[in-house]
Amino acid sequence: MPVAVRRVVLFVALAAFVLRPGPVTAQSTTRLATLTIDVWPEFDRLASVLVIYRGQFASDVSLPAQVKIRIPASAGEPSAVASPQPGNETAPVNQWLDLMVAKQVATARSGDWVEVTFASPSRLFTLEFYDKLSTVTFDRRYTLLWPGDLAADAATINVREPFGASGFQATPALPPGVTDEEGLVVHQLTQAGLAAGQSLTLSLSYHREDKRTSVEALQLVTPAPTRQPVSNLVATPASPWPLVVALAVGLVLIVGGVVWYARSQGAEAFRPYEPPAFRHARGRRSVRTSGATRSRPQPGPVVASPAEAGQDLGFCTQCGKPLRPDDVFCSRCGTRVKGR
Repeated sequence: MPVAVRRVVLFVALAAFVLRPGPVTAQSTTRLATLTIDVWPEFDRLASVLVIYRGQFASDVSLPAQVKIRIPASAGEPSAVASPQPGNETAPVNQWLDLMVAKQVATARSGDWVEVTFASPSRLFTLEFYDKLSTVTFDRRYTLLWPGDLAADAATINVREPFGASGFQATPALPPGVTDEEGLVVHQLTQAGLAAGQSLTLSLSYHREDKRTSVEALQLVTPAPTRQPVSNLVATPASPWPLVVALAVGLVLIVGGVVWYARSQGAEAFRPYEPPAFRHARGRRSVRTSGATRSRPQPGPVVASPAEAGQDLGFCTQCGKPLRPDDVFCSRCGTRVKGR
């Protein structure tokens, strides 16, 4: 074989070896039947855009399906990754299994992206993240790039204008918006299938001077569709310390109340006897003896008989003090003894 021919054959063989298709990975065979991308600027966080990826795997995809989706590095970690249990696809989104809470999601920084990896137990999944939005001026601009990590037979883009926005524009152009049940204008764009590796770029611009989020301005009850983990997750046991502290405070209050009551009762038990004020007796005496001398008489010494000595004769009608036979006035309160 001539040297030239051998060189051509060698070159073709080398090119075939280099360009041969590599082994098909699980990620390349994972295909979505539908992909929905929701973009909600300034919805429930200031200077942020809430982005939600909702996917439904094709019927021929084996479960659990391994998924790797890239989100912008400016968004940091995803805020939620959820999927319903198999056979429970009709449950509300806020009752799906939150894979972030269940610690079944792995993230890794790769250049300008954060790779989010998880295994979806069902054919449905949702992934949410908050991307940064510059609000230095009233003229806002934001660009979202879908990197094409998954192939999709059909794709839909939903954009919700923030409350109070004006001059809203998008590239690619969006159909005219309609007002949804929460009072926000929604634009929906449907595209044909996306191949694996086929990127999709959405650019938004608008003018807005309102410093509130749409949730604050419209007083919406549910700020975002995925916020609660499913109820069958194991709950973290509550700390017993608040109950212990409450019981200790209650015990201290009870003991303090008992001690205060005992001391107050003891103080009343030892209160000395206080006879009626002398002014009351003097007032009554002055009424009774208005024609008599105002000064208190000083009785002279009376010599008692031996039989009467040391004996008491009745009691004072005013203060109850025992009287002696020679008492004309009570020695305690000064009341005149009746009949003397």
